[in-house]
Amino acid sequence: MDLGLLGPVFCVVWAVMWLVDRYRSRLPLRVRVWLGDIDLEDPRTEDAVKLAYIEGEITLDELERRLSVIVDPRAEQLQRSVEAVSGVGPKTAWSLAEAFADEDELRAASREELERVPNVGEERARAIRERL
Repeated sequence: MDLGLLGPVFCVVWAVMWLVDRYRSRLPLRVRVWLGDIDLEDPRTEDAVKLAYIEGEITLDELERRLSVIVDPRAEQLQRSVEAVSGVGPKTAWSLAEAFADEDELRAASREELERVPNVGEERARAIRERL
């Protein structure tokens, strides 16, 4: 490689890196995933839900439903309350927040209704009912 080109190449690389860093939040979702900005392991993030819609994994109705759960403060409170129960992690709490509107509805649910929620078996349903 010609060392005379090293300076201009360095400047171009630096400029691209600066632009990406400065405008990172405006980059397309797929680019932000590639850069590692989006945690796709957590389905509760707004970006993960939007990306699932863009890639055709969920419908528009499902996108709207999931986004409403993400931004609803009652759902967030329900998730925090349920995550305090032993054996209930973020995915189960998310499933419960999708299934029930608020803590009152969750408290009123029977064990059978709780068991119909994904990731909730007999043990977890009993623990949730005892804790709440």
